[in-house]
Amino acid sequence: MPRIHLYSTETPKEDGHWLLPPAPSHHLLRVLRGRPGQELTLFTGDGRDYPAELLGARGKQALLAVGRARWRDTGSPLQCCLWLPVIRAERWDWALQKATELGAWALQPVVCRHSLVPLAEARAPKRQQRWRDIVIAACEQSSATRIPELRPAMALSELGPPEVDLAVVCDPSYGTSLGKVLGTRRSARRIALLCGPEGGLHPEELAWAESLGFLGAHLGPRILRAETASITALTLAQGFLGDLGG
Repeated sequence: MPRIHLYSTETPKEDGHWLLPPAPSHHLLRVLRGRPGQELTLFTGDGRDYPAELLGARGKQALLAVGRARWRDTGSPLQCCLWLPVIRAERWDWALQKATELGAWALQPVVCRHSLVPLAEARAPKRQQRWRDIVIAACEQSSATRIPELRPAMALSELGPPEVDLAVVCDPSYGTSLGKVLGTRRSARRIALLCGPEGGLHPEELAWAESLGFLGAHLGPRILRAETASITALTLAQGFLGDLGG
């Protein structure tokens, strides 16, 4: 049986038997259909993980034999806050998932002038919880031990200057490529990236971003979908400044 990487809402008890909390127990026993003898790795999002074995069930909770915590921080040395435009559901879910797998440090959902999802809808508690579930599932799938910070959805115009070493807004109208911008800022360790939604960023939004200190860059000669643009920008940043560049 392949080892399962599972998020725990509580810190496991080391070197002993421990009852997994109800929510992850349901996922392990009912969704993943874990059976006694199943090996798994627990994580809580702080950079540590815990080797464990499923012993059985006690009511609706899974009984585990848990080993000692290990420090296995999968967080990127690049702290990238991705200002992710809220787009249609399936594409948005994909973008959230891939941004998590690629090691985004923080995710800032933004609603822009051309966004098709209203701000009130993006801020709905059920939607926010669903987004967090997607992020956690992506961490489980990619064996990550760090969970990116998922911030509340905001209108783009409500956000202030990011406290970073480098901020870049990506749009086809700019004359310099993102690769060239990143290549000249190799020492940056905290960055913010912004791409537009379906229909792109309005010229006034580009001017506003520049007034906050964002540098402008393009992502190549082709027009990318909103979700593709954000993930491409993050991948380039991780390649130049993070842990994908060797």
